[in-house]
Amino acid sequence: MVKRDLYRNILIGLIIVAVLTILRLFVLEPIRIHNNNMAPILPKKTQVFAIKRTQLDNLDLVSYRHNGKKYVGRIIGTPGQSVVAMDNIVYVDQKILKEPYIKKNQTTYLKTHDEDFTTDFRQDKLGKDSYWILNDARDVLDDSRKFGAIPKKDILGELKFKYAPISDFGFVENDEAKIENGFENK
Repeated sequence: MVKRDLYRNILIGLIIVAVLTILRLFVLEPIRIHNNNMAPILPKKTQVFAIKRTQLDNLDLVSYRHNGKKYVGRIIGTPGQSVVAMDNIVYVDQKILKEPYIKKNQTTYLKTHDEDFTTDFRQDKLGKDSYWILNDARDVLDDSRKFGAIPKKDILGELKFKYAPISDFGFVENDEAKIENGFENK
């Protein structure tokens, strides 16, 4: 009886380890936020799961790799789109992008700086499998303004679920801007 229970518990343990390993390798990428580039939605020290192999759309929050280092940002432009920023306004395919997620950062920044919050840039039609990714804290230039378009192969996944700190446990809230810009049903 005891021997059978031991074998059963070992088997259950091995199955759990195998399932968790498969999830980690093919479905989930744990990401720790090391700065406030995406605050207030994802403040420093937040830990999230990125879902691999998802359909990527405008305004999705993603983690990506550039020169061996991990970054997080928001997809502003997808393959085939053009993205331009002039005088703190971002245009996607010549339409103004409504960005309620940067208002707090922008207001704080403009109180103490005279220059633009979003530096001017121009990216004509993005190539196949290329994405334009920006930080919500636009004064930090570690994004497509510095690196250029990010290839899809370098995107680790879409940031979907916060698991730490425990007070923030739950899904990443990101629907308001998508709805406001008409991207929710793409």
